[in-house]
Parts: sequence; structure tokens; C-alpha cells
Amino acid sequence: MSRVVLINPQIVSSRFGAPLESTDDVTIRHALAQFAPLLRRQGHEVSLIDLRLLSGWEAYERAVAAAAPDWLCVTSHTCEREVALEAMVRGRRVASGARIIAGGIDPTTLPELYRPAADFVLRGEGEISLPRLLESPDSFPAVSYGETPDLDALPFADRELWPDYAQRIQHQILGFHAPTPVIDLIAQRGCPWPCKFCCGPGEQNLYTRARPDGKRAFSFRVRSPDHVLDELEILARRYHFRSIVFHDDQFIVRPAWVEGFCAAMGRRLGRRRYPFWAAIRADVVCRHAGTGGLMEQLKGAGLHTVSIGFESFSDDLLSWMQKGTTADENYRAAEICRRMGLEIYGNFMFGLPRSDGRWHLEDDRKTLEAIRRIRPRVASTSFFSPVPGAPFYPWFEKSGLMLGQDGSSMGQRNADEGKLKGVDYETLGRLLADLRRDLYPPIPPSPWPGRARAALGKLGLLPAARRARAFLNPPAFPKKA
Repeated sequence: MSRVVLINPQIVSSRFGAPLESTDDVTIRHALAQFAPLLRRQGHEVSLIDLRLLSGWEAYERAVAAAAPDWLCVTSHTCEREVALEAMVRGRRVASGARIIAGGIDPTTLPELYRPAADFVLRGEGEISLPRLLESPDSFPAVSYGETPDLDALPFADRELWPDYAQRIQHQILGFHAPTPVIDLIAQRGCPWPCKFCCGPGEQNLYTRARPDGKRAFSFRVRSPDHVLDELEILARRYHFRSIVFHDDQFIVRPAWVEGFCAAMGRRLGRRRYPFWAAIRADVVCRHAGTGGLMEQLKGAGLHTVSIGFESFSDDLLSWMQKGTTADENYRAAEICRRMGLEIYGNFMFGLPRSDGRWHLEDDRKTLEAIRRIRPRVASTSFFSPVPGAPFYPWFEKSGLMLGQDGSSMGQRNADEGKLKGVDYETLGRLLADLRRDLYPPIPPSPWPGRARAALGKLGLLPAARRARAFLNPPAFPKKA
């Protein structure tokens, strides 16, 4: 059939030749991993070019030329726009006969920016429509929405599209302090909350269904608990993982599903528990705390770390950003997690002006004081940035507060680059540095684990040590006949 090359342009949050260090260096692109088995099922030859695994653009061009693709499929987040477009232009230069498809959140939101470089822009989800497009391109318009898939009908992601996947899962991710190997997966798609600052509303454009009037409507969907456990069973036998990260935007959206998930974990795992990481809103933590509540059920199923988007402890800002939570709920959620013995990965946003367009330092001081008070295991801090596709973006674009108009640069919220006028980033940077120094002083790494591995390697005993660890930590699932 066709030779299809999937392109991961992830060198903005990571880099060319990235060592396996940060989360963005380590994690795979699940959308690409999901496409691979679907395309192979249709008889296509599928390969991956991940820019993080290459030395630079010349290496990329050599890889594309060597693959001799019929199709280049490029995914893109907002911050990756320029890199994705560069990959398309260079790909066409060295493989002039190939046709190019752009997909992902940024092409979904702004397809006109990708159309000059791509033959097709496939908006939304592509698991059903991408194979059909490859089979019959003449029947597809240049820009179209993908058909909405039934998640339980999809094959499991091909993680070994990354040849070093077994090494990647040996590294901790997301500040998740749990045993490795650690695997990550997605059980639910979409986020129904309307936070103005977030990509969540953008994902409400990504995860949609066609309405009778031809417009699109947000479509939150879940995999059945047993479908998730079926995949975990396979991964446990293959990789002997010891902990899990769920990348769902919010884990508790449908309480009945969460109850079914916890029951399935208990039914399928028996006494063995894998510690896992999940994102849960502060107000939802408060709502489902207490004896027999969902938080207690999740703790029994293995919940270890709760990622909470506190964002701010200023009620004025929480209301302005349409977060749907209060500072009091933030404090109560942190106390509930601490009482339950759950670790907190807290997300905090600084540098957001109020609805009058003015930034107030006292708003951010409240958040700094709260971080010192609740002392999360990880405090992930960022500077507010109006992201294209989020409700805040057009407001800030019209307000004249944006330092630049490059939408792709707005896709990053690093706490080291200011995006708005009128915000004292120098003072914020100093206050955040003081916070990190006081709460999270650097700990010199111990040389002994590395020396022990080196000694085992010299003696030729490292493979035996790894087998012993696998024997002492077997998968919880029984092997199938």
C-alpha cells in the first residue's frame, strides 16, 4: 500500500538530540502511537520520525529522504507551529512526491495557517478518517473534520513505535515520585470545564461530534474500565511496570465511571496496587471526600499523586478566569489530600491581570503564601499566557496587553518569559526564586546508585539484576494462555 511517515515535532518543549531527562524528553506522542496500528491494519507501512531523536534539520531531511514516503503526517501543538511548518516544508523539499497531512490541536484551531504547507488538514480526531483519507484522497476536501471514534473500538497504542520505549519508562515523569518503570496512558478524552485560560476549551474543539445542523458539538468520551484494564494487562506482561500516569485532563468527570474503574482495578489486580498519578480539580476533591467517597475509592485503587490546578488563591482571579473554584476550596482540597496521605502536584499561575486589564502583585502574593502553607510535593509554576483557542486569547489580543502577536509563542507558559505588558516579571521571578530556594532546596545526588550499576555492568551482572527485579516485582495480571 503506502509508505506513511508520522512526524513528532516536539523540540520546542524538548530539543534535538534530547537526553531522557525531563517529562517532555521522555513521554511519547499518544496520538501517533494510536495511528500506527490502525494504518498497519489497512496494509500501510508506518514509521516514525521524532525530532527529539535526531541531531538537527539536516538529519531530519536525510531521514525523510531515506523513508521515501508517500504520506507525511505531522501533528502539532500550538507552541510547535513553526517547527511543524518547517518539517512540512523540508519534507516536501526532499520527498516531492509525498503528500502532507497536518493534524492536532493547532491545525484544528487554525487550519488556515497550515493549509499552504499541507495538502490536507484533518481537524479533530483522525483515527477513523485518516485511514480513509489515505485510501481515497480525492474524496476528501483540503480541510475537514475527522469522524468521532468509539474509544473502545480502537486498537491499543503502539508504544514501540519509539525503539527506545523500554528505556523511556525507566525515567520518572511529571514530578511523580513513584517506582519505575512508569507507563502513561489516556482513559478519557476532553474536559467539560470552561476555564478561560486553558487549552481545555480548545480541546472542546478537538473532541467533537457533528450536529444535525452541520456544526460541531463537544463530545467527552471514556474508554470502558475493562478496556483500560485490558491494556494495562498487556503492558504489565510486556514491561513489568510499577506505576502509572493517567494523562486525562480530569480524572473525575463521570463519577459512575470512576466507581467502575476502581472496582475493575480491585477485581483485576487482586491485592496488588500500582501507584498512579491523576488530575483532579480542587472543588471535585472536596465534593468527593469522606468515608466511601470517590477519593477514598481511588486511594484504595492505587491513587498516589493528585495533580490539582489550583492556579491562584485570589478569588478575584479565580472568578475572572472562570475556574469554578474558590481559594477556600483550594485550601480544603490540599488538606484533604494531606490527610489521606496523597502527594500533591500543584499547578500555579502568575502574572494574570484582572478584568480591568491591570496586574495586581497582591493577587500573586496570595498564591505564593498559599504554596508555602500547603507545601505541595511539586509546585509547578507558570506565567499566564493567552493561548490561541482559549477564551482569553481574543480578549487579550484586543486589549493591546500582549507583548507580541506570535500565537505560537503564546503556547508556552514557562515561568521565565513574560507575555504581557504591565506585569512586573522581574519581581515575580525574584519571588519565585525565593520560594524555590526556601521550599525546595537542591539535594546533591548520591553517587552510589550510579556506581552500583557501573560495578554490576563491569561484572556482567546487570541483566541478571534486572531479571531479579522483574522476578521480585511480577506483573499483577495472570498470563493468558
